[in-house]
Amino acid sequence: MSDLADRTGNVSLTKDDGTSPVDVIADGSLNRLAVDANVTGGVTLQRFTPNFQSGLSNTALNTSTDVTLFTISGDGQLDFIAVAGSLSSFELALVVDGVEKIRATMNDIGTTLGLSNATNVPFWVETANKNFRYYPSTPIDFTTSIALKAKATSGAPTVNWIVAYREIV
Repeated sequence: MSDLADRTGNVSLTKDDGTSPVDVIADGSLNRLAVDANVTGGVTLQRFTPNFQSGLSNTALNTSTDVTLFTISGDGQLDFIAVAGSLSSFELALVVDGVEKIRATMNDIGTTLGLSNATNVPFWVETANKNFRYYPSTPIDFTTSIALKAKATSGAPTVNWIVAYREIV
C-alpha cells in the first residue's frame, strides 16, 4: 500500500485482501472516489440570489423625520452599503428585523470614532465625512426585513446610495 504522505507515488486505497473499501467512478484512466455529497447532522445549505438596489436621484433629507432609503423584506444577508452625501450633516440608522441596530452621524463616525478613510474596518466615512461605506467581513443576517434610514442633522443634504444583499431562495 502507498504512503499517503509520499506525494511522488501512486496512492491506492485497498483492504489487506486487495479489494477496495470505497466506491470509485472510472474517469478515463483515473478512478475517482465516489463521494456522497448529502449533508447530514443538522446542517442545512442555503442558496442565495444576489441583488442590488440603488437610489441615485439625490434623495433630500430633512431634520424632522427619517427618510427610508431602502427596505428589503424577506430572509437574507446584507453585504454592502454605500451612501454619498452632498454635505456631512446627516445621520444613518440601520434597522434589522424591526430593531434599530445603529444610529450615527457622519461626523461621529469620521471624527469622534476616527473612522475616516479607514478602509480596513467594516464601516468608514471619507471625503470630509460626506461619503459612508459599510462592508462587513461577515454579512448581516435578516429574517424579516432590513432598512436604512437617513436624517439631516442640519441644513438640507441630499444623498445617493447603493446596497448589495442576498436573498434566500
